[in-house]
Amino acid sequence: MTFVEAANACVCNANAVPVPGGCQACASDEVASGGKCGCAAGETKSADNVCVAVAGLGDPCNTTTAPCTDTTYSFCATKSGATTGTCTKECGSNDDCNTAYTCATWEPHPYCRTFEGLGASCAGPADCTADAGFCDSFMTHTCVVAGCSLTANECPRGTMCCDLSQFGLGTLCAAACP
Repeated sequence: MTFVEAANACVCNANAVPVPGGCQACASDEVASGGKCGCAAGETKSADNVCVAVAGLGDPCNTTTAPCTDTTYSFCATKSGATTGTCTKECGSNDDCNTAYTCATWEPHPYCRTFEGLGASCAGPADCTADAGFCDSFMTHTCVVAGCSLTANECPRGTMCCDLSQFGLGTLCAAACP
């Protein structure tokens, strides 16, 4: 844990997750994401309980010049109409995805995706980037997904889109809505 004077709060170090009474460091092969420790995107636990790379998952791809060649991870997931992305697989539910991934059922072609920066420790907005661009500087001091759709529920696995506009926050993905 580190004390951040500007926020007047303690935040978990980069590879630790909040737990009652403090922070818990993740194992050396795991990363903190979404308030939990687990394998990084593109990895899974082996029989020896160690995170190892999954062939094909997370490989760079281009929808026109460099398609995904792995039979399992043959879908090139791109963002905002771009042609470059990463290899993953199509899905119907979270059960079809590795635990670090969420089935993006709101997409025209649902696929297993991650949310970059989710659960990272933060003291303010500058500490959050990528998909989880909002710093919950009131309670958890972690980066969360903001601007989700209440109807599409575009949130990471285990969370839901909450309307917090009455608190001046708009919509945020959270484990439970107030």
